[in-house]
Amino acid sequence: MIGWGVLGCGDITDNRGAPAINALEGSRLVSFQSRTASQAEAFARRHGAARYTTSRAELLADPEVTAVYVATEHHRHAEDVIAAAEAGKHVLCEKPMANSVADCRRMIEACRSNGVALQIAYYRRYYPKMLRVKELLDSGAIGRPVSVQIHYSQRLEPERVTPDNWRLRAEHSGGGALVDTGSHRLDLLCWLLGEPESVYAFAEREELEMDAPDCESLLIRMASGVHAVTVHGYRTPSEDRFDIVGTEGILSATSLDEPTLRLSTAAGEQTWELPRHANVHYPLFEDFARRLAAGEPPRYTGEDGLQASRIIEAAYRSARSAQLEQV
Repeated sequence: MIGWGVLGCGDITDNRGAPAINALEGSRLVSFQSRTASQAEAFARRHGAARYTTSRAELLADPEVTAVYVATEHHRHAEDVIAAAEAGKHVLCEKPMANSVADCRRMIEACRSNGVALQIAYYRRYYPKMLRVKELLDSGAIGRPVSVQIHYSQRLEPERVTPDNWRLRAEHSGGGALVDTGSHRLDLLCWLLGEPESVYAFAEREELEMDAPDCESLLIRMASGVHAVTVHGYRTPSEDRFDIVGTEGILSATSLDEPTLRLSTAAGEQTWELPRHANVHYPLFEDFARRLAAGEPPRYTGEDGLQASRIIEAAYRSARSAQLEQV
């Protein structure tokens, strides 16, 4: 039986993480930790955990906790993961991995040296649609990939643009939409097309009264030679584009979070409807827990989770230097 401790009592835990754990065979929720006691207690009652606490150290000292789900604010990920590793707990950490590549590497080393598993919660790798995209790419369905177009933006409601929204404070979130929702898409880019090499980027704030940028655009060169153009923002109508163009065809996963996948080649067009799980975190948690129970390493490691963070950090360097930056 895997006993789970949860650091962080926010919406992602409430709506996805905790329900996913409760749906797993061979797993149970042991304890929730929040800096606010009433919040931790409410989560424990709602999700059936035996205990709650305001102390990270107390949760990590609990002998019934064997794995920890880190769902705290971005800037707390590194210290939470390192503390869990030093307590001998396996870790599934929310994305993005951390606010700096240096912190990501510290997390990887802490888990490695303490012999515990580390995976980052990039759940879109488990979408049936994206699994099919990978199969089609690997089989040469569009020939040699040449370019990728990624665009994810949304207009924030005015009530969300407030000083107490930590996601809009660069010191806490690590940046703008590029870090939050964009990190998922950069992770898919690396998973599908390999190592990133260099990036040229713009990151600007022109409309919204917030600390983080409200529009970020990147031109990425992958080590394979593939070019990717990605746009992320908070001040335009919703857009969710993910298209891969090859020498012999186009794979369109637009909209990324919808089930439709299109393959266009000289032979015509094929379309698939491949819906995601009702709880998009469940396949991620199920795979992680099943491998833990079997004594196997995670399917995707901390090194995999690091790739998106490398691009993000290089992109912000480029936006400051107005130069091409190596990833």
